Amino acid sequence: MSVPRKVVAGLLTAGLLALAMWLSTFKPHMRAKAQDPITTSGRIGTVVDNRDFSVKVDRVDVARSITKSSFPTPKVMRSLGLFMIVHLDIKSNQKPFQAGHVRLVTRGGVTYDETGRAAIAAFGNDDYQPMLWAPATYIFEIAPDRLAGARLVLGGSALLDQLSAETSVDLGINGDRAAQLRAHPAATYTLKTL
Repeated sequence: MSVPRKVVAGLLTAGLLALAMWLSTFKPHMRAKAQDPITTSGRIGTVVDNRDFSVKVDRVDVARSITKSSFPTPKVMRSLGLFMIVHLDIKSNQKPFQAGHVRLVTRGGVTYDETGRAAIAAFGNDDYQPMLWAPATYIFEIAPDRLAGARLVLGGSALLDQLSAETSVDLGINGDRAAQLRAHPAATYTLKTL
C-alpha cells in the first residue's frame, strides 16, 4: 500500500471512529429503556398481577416516629420527615419468589429506598410461595412534601432486570389526602414483632 493510500485510510478510520463515538451517545438512552423490567400497574386495594408474583396493598400509615419494643424500655426513633408504613400481601404465581427491589417513587421521580436504619427492618417473608398470600410491611422515611402521588414499586431479585417482572402500585394519596396526612400524622407507629 502506498503512503497516500495509508494516509487516506488513516484519516477515514479516524473519521469513522469519531462518528461511532458520537453515535454511541444516543444508543445508551435507547438501550436503557429496553432493559427496564416489565411493569404492571395498579391501585391500592386491588390485586396487581404479573407473571411472577401478585401484590395487594392494604393500607398506608404515616407517623412522625417509630417505636420498637425492647427490654427494659421501648426504643423511639424520630424522623426528620415522616415515616410511611406500607402494609401489603404478596404471593408468588409460579415458583418461590423473593422481593428484590422495593422502593417508593413520588411525583417528580424522587425515589426512596426502604429506611436504612438498622433497627427498622422490613417485616415479611424472605420467600413467597406459589398461591399462598403472605403479609409484608415496608417502611420508608420521606420528606413531608413528597406524600402526594406516591407509588410503591416492587420487583424480583433477578440479577438481570431485562424482561423481569415489576409492580407499581398507586397508593391513592392525592393532594388533599397528602395535606391531611402531613397535618395529622400519627405521633408514633409501634413495630409489631412477628
